[in-house]
Amino acid sequence: MRRVGGYNVGTVTIDPRTAKSPKRDAVDEAVGFTAYFRCRECDAGGPWEMPPATAMHVLAMTMMALDGEENVPLFIGCTATFDKHIFRYATDGEAHLKGLIEREPDRAFLWVRLGNFYSNAGENEPARIAYERAIELDPTDIEAHFMLGQLLIETDRPLESVPHFHAVLSHARDARQVSKELRRDVVRGAIEFLLEAHAKSNGQFELLPAIDPDMMEKRRTDDVAVVEIREIDLGSDEGLDDLRDMFLGEPRRSGRGLFRRQSKRLSGAPDDSLAAPIRRDTPAVSRNAPCPCGSGHKYKKCCGRRPTGQAETPASFFLQGLRR
Repeated sequence: MRRVGGYNVGTVTIDPRTAKSPKRDAVDEAVGFTAYFRCRECDAGGPWEMPPATAMHVLAMTMMALDGEENVPLFIGCTATFDKHIFRYATDGEAHLKGLIEREPDRAFLWVRLGNFYSNAGENEPARIAYERAIELDPTDIEAHFMLGQLLIETDRPLESVPHFHAVLSHARDARQVSKELRRDVVRGAIEFLLEAHAKSNGQFELLPAIDPDMMEKRRTDDVAVVEIREIDLGSDEGLDDLRDMFLGEPRRSGRGLFRRQSKRLSGAPDDSLAAPIRRDTPAVSRNAPCPCGSGHKYKKCCGRRPTGQAETPASFFLQGLRR
């Protein structure tokens, strides 16, 4: 028995490889959806059949996307998991990731992938559970901490996000299993989120994490660590990048490290001219504020997150009957 119902399907995807197939149902089989939803009658996740009016709507959006129209809730391409498993519906992707976790239940990486999947599909609570499981398995996983912190920010729980962003900054230097590019992104993002939460809470928490004595003991060497103290303007991109590089232990763009190691001790008093407070002259762009590019969207849904050319606008369609 087939039933018709309206569902929020997220962004519509069109697989160009399947759409070019000579098969009769090629176009229908090329359509996928990014949102997570199930049939209200039988709880199945697909396959879905589009009524003629919905199919015409999708075809019109496809033409608009091909013509370069912006903010069209349709993306021409495929959706896939991290291991290149292509899926049409979110429920298919969920089943694939859960199958991987059944084989390796203690691998934090897979739980983060499942959390990211739920987060992208708009399922906040399952995403939170998956990230917390990843952190339980590996408390130093900076991606799990960052994604959970971001989720808490977006669900109006900024103070709960602080320990997770602090954990990102504390563990980033040693997170060698994470690519350099990702480490740079999550550390920079953690700093920006902390600045936003700090401003909203009127300074109810320490902006940066405290030094962990156990971690310092692990890094202990016979050399003397000499700290270069200098002014960092957190109202500028350059200042935020400098602070990011400090937590990553990367050299400054000028070639001198924020932290330098010397084999001999320094003599004499420190130079007072080096000491200056960390300051911020201009406010950061809030994740929920209008995007400064003028698109009319929130920053987190525009330049703060969205890949070029991919719309975030959700769509609602009528889908009929699950084919048996």
